[in-house]
Amino acid sequence: MNPFLAQCRASFEAQATLEAGVAERGQRQAEWTRFEALGWPTTRLEDWKYTTLSGLEKLSLQNSVEPREEVKGVPPSLPLEGIPANRLVFVDGAFQPNQSMIDRLPEGVRLRFWSDLDAQERERFTHKMAPARALTAFGALNGALFTEGVWITVDAGCALEAPLHLVKVSRTGQRMSHGAVLLELGENSGLTLREHCVGNTDQPTHSNWVTAIELAPRARLTLVKVQQEGLLSYHTAALHALQRAGSHLQVFSFALSGALGRNDITLRLIEPHAECVLKGVYRVADRALQDFHTSIEHDSPHCTSDECFKGVLEGSGKAVFNGRVRVALDAQKTSSRQSNHNLLLSDKAEVNTKPQLEIFADDVKCSHGTTVGQLDEEQWFYLRARGIAADLARTLLIQAFTLEIAEAIPHVGVREEVRHLLSGTVEENDHV
Repeated sequence: MNPFLAQCRASFEAQATLEAGVAERGQRQAEWTRFEALGWPTTRLEDWKYTTLSGLEKLSLQNSVEPREEVKGVPPSLPLEGIPANRLVFVDGAFQPNQSMIDRLPEGVRLRFWSDLDAQERERFTHKMAPARALTAFGALNGALFTEGVWITVDAGCALEAPLHLVKVSRTGQRMSHGAVLLELGENSGLTLREHCVGNTDQPTHSNWVTAIELAPRARLTLVKVQQEGLLSYHTAALHALQRAGSHLQVFSFALSGALGRNDITLRLIEPHAECVLKGVYRVADRALQDFHTSIEHDSPHCTSDECFKGVLEGSGKAVFNGRVRVALDAQKTSSRQSNHNLLLSDKAEVNTKPQLEIFADDVKCSHGTTVGQLDEEQWFYLRARGIAADLARTLLIQAFTLEIAEAIPHVGVREEVRHLLSGTVEENDHV
């Protein structure tokens, strides 16, 4: 057993002793048993063929076992006063009431935490999280080790104008954190959720969160996730969404730093006229790796999906994109687009991309495509000819490539935040 698994077992045994209810202990045991049955992901598995966890398995990381272990101070890179009201803050997996601001949420929005739920509510929470935890072995590990979970409910007809901010901070080195988010939106409701995963410790960390989403008819949800963790961070995450008739889901994922990131995303359109948008950007520096495995499942007719991921790879950075779109036999009149585009800025950079279409219906409009290339030399020379320095010209071309994804974010404030993050060093080099 590798050091990471040995510490996970110790954490599981410690966590199980803290559960007061027999049912909760049984649920954790079932997830741990499933994790052991699935086994540690290795490159011998098709879904992990290009992603090695050799760095993570050597680490012995402590798990946070207290759901509300107050932590004083956050990384300097995250001034919380700059984040507006309606925010939830978790540090090393523990909820931070004193750093959160949830007292101004409008009527019709309810937040409940796992540590506050009664036995019946915990059973419902666990049941609703099950599809997301079933996506990967790390989902099972989450079910066995998670410290805290938040259940966000938006009542029918309630639409929030201001975004809700979910801040996940990896503050302490040599720590792992496991958390769960359940989002339920009622009919004709609306929410923008801004998720920020951040950390600047120079020690290894592992963040392993699972998100489950249920959208009632005509509900609208925009989820914008940004990974901006430390250079030695390991990030594994799973997201599962169920969409009912006429619902609209937009998921944006920006993986901008970290040693390794793995995102598993499954969106299921289970009733007619549901729509989903799935877009993202991954930027990979030297020796880092980002992996996106996505699945969009059209199970009902007259649904649409639009997926586009873009990657920028430098040094010996690596990326994996595996995007699957499945159209069921009864899902006639489906419209689906999928694309993956990559810029390799080094001869040592590497991307493995695999778009997949599985179509069982005959009256559909589906397309997919992928590109792998370098910066356009003609565009670069055009900028240089107009007096723009070489480094700035390069940066501007990279930004033009990635900002297209950010421009699709509907909420103006969140869109500008992401634009600023993607802009990088341009503001420091406005003029030659």
